[in-house]
Amino acid sequence: MINKKVNLRKLNIFIVSITGLILFYILYPNLNLFTSSDAERLVFIFSWLGIIELIYIIKSWRNLTGRYLTLYTLFIVFFFLFNYGQSLLWAIGIHTEGELGKTNLYYYLSVPTNSDILKTQLLVLISGLMIHFGATLLKKQVTNDENFHFSRLLPIDNKKQKILFDFVILLAPIVVISEYYFLIVNYQNAQIYGYTALYYNDDVSGANVIFKIFSRLFLPVLIGMLIGSGYRTNIVRLVYILFGIDVILSLLVGDRGGWIYSLILLIICHHYYYKKIRFKQTAIFTIMGVVLSYVSVAVVAVRNSGVSISKILNVINNSETNPIVGSIFNMGGTMKVTTVLTMNGWDIFPYGNTFLYGLLIAPTKDVINWLDLNYKSVGGWFSQEYLGISNGAGFSIVAEVLINFGPYLLPFFMIIFGIFIYWITNIEYRNPNTEPLKIIFCIITTAVTINISRNVFNYIAGEIFYTTVQFFVYYIIFRTFFTRKVKIKTKVRESYPL
Repeated sequence: MINKKVNLRKLNIFIVSITGLILFYILYPNLNLFTSSDAERLVFIFSWLGIIELIYIIKSWRNLTGRYLTLYTLFIVFFFLFNYGQSLLWAIGIHTEGELGKTNLYYYLSVPTNSDILKTQLLVLISGLMIHFGATLLKKQVTNDENFHFSRLLPIDNKKQKILFDFVILLAPIVVISEYYFLIVNYQNAQIYGYTALYYNDDVSGANVIFKIFSRLFLPVLIGMLIGSGYRTNIVRLVYILFGIDVILSLLVGDRGGWIYSLILLIICHHYYYKKIRFKQTAIFTIMGVVLSYVSVAVVAVRNSGVSISKILNVINNSETNPIVGSIFNMGGTMKVTTVLTMNGWDIFPYGNTFLYGLLIAPTKDVINWLDLNYKSVGGWFSQEYLGISNGAGFSIVAEVLINFGPYLLPFFMIIFGIFIYWITNIEYRNPNTEPLKIIFCIITTAVTINISRNVFNYIAGEIFYTTVQFFVYYIIFRTFFTRKVKIKTKVRESYPL
């Protein structure tokens, strides 16, 4: 019966995906034929299609897994916010002066027409649908048991969890100190040079590279402490305090985004592995979210002149802008990158396939110099050389697939990408008592990969290498040593029984 339901639900997704694919190939080549007024109406219709598609994806995933709050839905929501955020707000009649289609792109490029925006919308919509199609191809399990909770299933005292917990407790002091030191150094530099200088001023001296490398393990160590301890109460409190300090330091530096993914991941883990979040807690989290939204908008407003408590409070007190709307429009600005490619041609990158490049330089960018290759990061090239701007324009997975393969092959590569997203988010109903490593792998890899919605692949590949791979290399070394130590003790006991 369950298999029949799964097959019917996957058949529905297949039919919707193929229908969307056919419509894409019919519409995309002919969008320039519409008049300006017709194109304007279609932009509004496509904006609503974005909302409908997002709801459909979340609902169909819920039908397959029995859950709304998952790693996959987290990725999909941020995918739409970054690549379609402005369109989602246009659907409900919300507009701003600096939105796409009202101002020049990146200062000197022309204002995109409604036909340009339509093409971009269509590329994002088919990308989202194909990612979902790929993610559900291999999905087998289905359940509607919303009361399923792991903390009541098995005793938490087992060998896998014990090794994991001993490992992260040993690693935690080094990682936490590295993370805080890294943020404090960035805070000091941001006060002197401004936030943008942290990334685009070569004269600014940051924290030592060793601290940077270890700081990447901050979230993996926190998740490892929670899962490895079986969510022991004292460990839960310690982890949340450490994370709270990290958020405060990140806000003072001027970073309003990176910690949000970690926060949501911690909430997901809390809900399914510790205590279900009820209505009261949901209300508290909502209020906290609104407050943090106001703070985040204020941080962005002052971060280039140096962040301080007084400056943040001043902006909050005088701000007339809805911070949530402002944040969504700002996130949705990533759509501009894809729009540039639809306006000026997608095959503009002269250095070859960016995905092969990204895999090549994941450990270090020096690989290019060692191999004497004529290659550059598409993100840096696009911002500094093609657009001629000093700061970063960002990028996105939609733009990167487009610049490598063009609009007509894009849907098929998005299916492959969807299969990858399924692989790194597939932890529904995996038991943390018996599969802690699989859960940690998926959580920390998802936390890194979410950024692919607004960044280049080579950055994500590097982050996976220095986060997921680094964590598990240390773990394997520790486990090998731990297992050998246990064997030696066992032999000693057998040789000299009491």
